[in-house]
Amino acid sequence: MLEDDADIRELIGLYLRRESLEPILFDSPARFVTWMDEQKVPPELLILDLMMPELSGTEVITAVRKRPAFDAMPIVVCSAKSAESDVILTLGLGADTYLRKPFNPRELVAQVSALLRRSEAATATTRRALRVVGNLVVDSARKLATVDGKPVDLTPAEFCILAALVRGKGSVLSRGELLNAMGETDAVDRVVDVHITAIRRKLGNAGHLVQTSRGFGYYIDEEER
Repeated sequence: MLEDDADIRELIGLYLRRESLEPILFDSPARFVTWMDEQKVPPELLILDLMMPELSGTEVITAVRKRPAFDAMPIVVCSAKSAESDVILTLGLGADTYLRKPFNPRELVAQVSALLRRSEAATATTRRALRVVGNLVVDSARKLATVDGKPVDLTPAEFCILAALVRGKGSVLSRGELLNAMGETDAVDRVVDVHITAIRRKLGNAGHLVQTSRGFGYYIDEEER
């Protein structure tokens, strides 16, 4: 939490601790930005004032949103600035909610809890969409596969096959099942073989993960080599 008024800072910290949260309290925007750059994992949420010395709250929001690791972190603004233009500007810069001072600390805690629940749900959805096998990552939400962090240029059909294999990791999928994953019910089985050959080639050093089960189909080798 970033708030230069000591009384407000301590009061908010008290209410957050009552909810079993562990706030880190800052009175200096400069110190917060320095601390932020030292973190490998961002905090779950940021509460900040707008009118502060050194840097304004809007400058802090801009600094936060420029850092990819912090881009999705929820931001709650608590400010005595009550003009509609201030609210619109702040939300447009990337804040998630805006509370006008004076406010009820219980309302702030309720807003924080709601944002944390929403953030946790979004994180869980993202994790479900990501499948990792060795150095291969398949992101079904973004329709993207990467090897060693580099995007793999797959056709839609190739991506559907690879995603199906990764989802079924450890199980052999028949050519018919892979055709269904592509949305192709009338194509001949040989089409799958052609796509598999292309997928292995495009995966480069992760191509070995796609294995053949002779007479049955294909599967993803779970062993990381």
